[in-house]
Amino acid sequence: MTLNKISIAQAIPLIFIITINRLTVNIPQSILIPYGSSSILNMIYICIIAIIFTLFIVKLFQKFPNCDIVDVSEFLGGKVLRNIVGLVIVTQIVLVSSNLLRDFVDILHIIYYSDTPIIFILAFFVIVGIISNTLSGDSIIKTNVIISSLMVVSLLVSFISVIPNITIQRALPLLGYGSYKTFVSGISNIFAFNGLSILYLVPSMMDNHQNYKKASIIATIISCILIVLATASNLLAFSFSTIIEKVSPLYMLLSNNEFGKYLQHPESIFVFTWILSFMSYINIGCMLSSQILKKLTSVNNSKPFAWLYCAALFLAAILPKSLMQTRDIGTFLSKYISIPITFLIFPFILLMANLKHKTNKNSNYDT
Repeated sequence: MTLNKISIAQAIPLIFIITINRLTVNIPQSILIPYGSSSILNMIYICIIAIIFTLFIVKLFQKFPNCDIVDVSEFLGGKVLRNIVGLVIVTQIVLVSSNLLRDFVDILHIIYYSDTPIIFILAFFVIVGIISNTLSGDSIIKTNVIISSLMVVSLLVSFISVIPNITIQRALPLLGYGSYKTFVSGISNIFAFNGLSILYLVPSMMDNHQNYKKASIIATIISCILIVLATASNLLAFSFSTIIEKVSPLYMLLSNNEFGKYLQHPESIFVFTWILSFMSYINIGCMLSSQILKKLTSVNNSKPFAWLYCAALFLAAILPKSLMQTRDIGTFLSKYISIPITFLIFPFILLMANLKHKTNKNSNYDT
């Protein structure tokens, strides 16, 4: 599978594809249930942190143009660290992607395909990933631009559709359960931006390193806008009940609205868009994992890695026995795997690499 350098227009949706897919599944209720009326304020606060974090990562990569975190790890600690970091990334992608896919498939199973075994629905997405990754990686990137654009439009229409049902009083009191809960313990909601882990892989894919900063900032801002709108829409549109924990909150919003006389069930159209988006997400995860394994093993053909990735994805996705177990696993992955890797371990590696680069002024690491 070949993969040419990507433009800024291709990099932006590549960066936010993970975040917008999580919006359709579990981000809103994970924020709303514990934080209540302060959820909007909390997410604005988290968005500011996410933008600052993105600027920080972009700054750290300036000394390493055309390099990703795997290349930077090799510069810092040789092939041993490079291999460890590469395998950590692939493992993270498999675990997070399989959990997110199983969550989405469970939602589809509950709402539309209750008579279809979950294993068949999972197999459908995995087979699409295998087929797509036997083709050119450029096709996956270009297709993602189209699907991501449709997904953003879908989400915006979803939010606009609930405006007539909005009750501002549901956002009161603004601090919800208190300032400590909103701003201190609430910082754990940074998990909503775990998808920013892709920032560590994009630099080596860019056709122009200068565009990396622009793409990263624009993608993060788009993610922030969508997350705040999703949180606000769900908080202000209706009172919550236990059913919101069983399905997608965005689906609940859509199913309670009608788009005119001739479109009585708009949620079906939007769910179709979300299915396409998840296909693209799986394709990208497979492509990135294959490219990393190809780099670690120095082989020419990455197609066997695509089969290996999809097999691991499928096996991990069928393990949970229920939607609640899937979401418990997802919570564990977010708190104890993705957050430490994305916001602590990889930034630390970049910091150490920058210090090494600074102490060795003759080093010129540009791949």
